[in-house]
Amino acid sequence: MDLTLFVSPEHRQDEDFTRRFAEHAEQVRAARAAGFDGVAIGNHLSYSSSAWFPPMETLMRLAAEADGMTLATCMLVLPMYHPLHVAQQAALLDIVTGGRFTLGVAQGWQEEEFRVLGIDFRERLGRFRESVTLMQRLWTGEAVDFAGKYFTADKLTLSLKPVRKPRPPMWYGGSVAKAVERAAHLADTSLGDSWVASSHLTETVITEQAGVFRKTLAALGKPMPREFPLLRNLVVAPDRATALREAGPFIADSYRIFGQWGLFTNVVGSGKQQLDFEELIAGRVIIGSPEECAEELIRLARTTGFTRLIARIQWHGMDQRITLRTIELLASKVKPLVEKALA
Repeated sequence: MDLTLFVSPEHRQDEDFTRRFAEHAEQVRAARAAGFDGVAIGNHLSYSSSAWFPPMETLMRLAAEADGMTLATCMLVLPMYHPLHVAQQAALLDIVTGGRFTLGVAQGWQEEEFRVLGIDFRERLGRFRESVTLMQRLWTGEAVDFAGKYFTADKLTLSLKPVRKPRPPMWYGGSVAKAVERAAHLADTSLGDSWVASSHLTETVITEQAGVFRKTLAALGKPMPREFPLLRNLVVAPDRATALREAGPFIADSYRIFGQWGLFTNVVGSGKQQLDFEELIAGRVIIGSPEECAEELIRLARTTGFTRLIARIQWHGMDQRITLRTIELLASKVKPLVEKALA
């Protein structure tokens, strides 16, 4: 089981952002020293009640702390950006990392973000598809002609080419079966492309969706990717009571905002805006002692076949001490237990 640290760039609007950014750099250094070999980051806009560090710019700074590690977005909400801009930023990150960048993209689910940008939420899938096509052609082609509904190019050349040939691998997000099938159609698994499940979904749903991804790839005559990543919420502590007491309030606060954005009504489909805490974490957060966390990961590895854990271990306002403890225990205690069981 390979380990990627998911940097959670989400913070309260009244935080000391200089301190919080420095803590992210410390997290990356700690993860690298502990044996993690990847860093990933999420994406939402900074407005209203949450401040989010921009993903590509943040990764560029963290690359200085992540020598030898892979970097990835997980996920960039692609329809909110122009594909040429994303293509050149991704190329630069691939150059800086020596060909170790993965661009993870999703179509987005938070309608308010699109409204703020003046983008029709209903057009996000079309913008997503065109962006993926145009970026891949820009990375690999000399001069691109493209006539889409949302984007056009007339003999456009991207002078800043990525190191990875023919292009960096891509991860595709998706929270419903149709999106998972779409990811399978888009993915060139021979280049390292894959689908990554949302951390907001329960273990049962993710297991079902992994089956959809596998079956769709098989029907298309595509192999499973050599590396199959899985994004999960995770808190490791000496015991479950400690983990719940120390991390629980921060998890609840973060998901309260997601609930206000429509996560549980529009994405998860729970039928209500907010979930009580026990319902929230059930199957959605791996939390407890190293042994308890390893048990859940072993079960997930057997049901989904994942090979890389992208560990989301920090939430809105969480103390750095709690985050660093999870990094250390995940690498030193949980990983060996998982690998021994799966050997």
